[in-house]
Amino acid sequence: MFATRKITATALAALIAAMPASYVAAQSTDSAADALADSAVAAEESTQAQGAAETEGNTPAQTDATEMAEDGASDAVEGTDYEMATIEAFAAAVLDVTEIRDDYAGQLEGVSDETQQRSLIEEANAEMRSAIEEREDLTVEEYMEISRAAAEDEALNAVIAQLLQEMQVENAG
Repeated sequence: MFATRKITATALAALIAAMPASYVAAQSTDSAADALADSAVAAEESTQAQGAAETEGNTPAQTDATEMAEDGASDAVEGTDYEMATIEAFAAAVLDVTEIRDDYAGQLEGVSDETQQRSLIEEANAEMRSAIEEREDLTVEEYMEISRAAAEDEALNAVIAQLLQEMQVENAG
């Protein structure tokens, strides 16, 4: 169902930093194709760089994230205004949005007609929005807010990265 590629904390930071920008840029008709393609390239490059630098074992931030996730699934994540259920819904939506973005970025590479590019981008945005809205504990506005917050908050980013890692293991198994 999901790609077996591992989303690491660094890749997550690049993804969530690029996603709001690409989503907003895709709402305008000018450089929308470039924005979506650039976010896919940035996330992929970050994933490759992190994979090359990754070491065995959990980092202290990942260990803290695991402990926070285990302490109370419905409690607010320490230092944030977000409930764990919302963070879990966000992580699941990130996986969905990443899969959709990767699919459409690949399709965009082969399209040179600007009208077709815009059409694909609108289609991708509709699918991404739908994937987010399908999450019971998450709105599109919360998705964007958490995305921005995680780009600035290392602890929140670590919690999300840990959840993503766990979800990917579950989906792979």
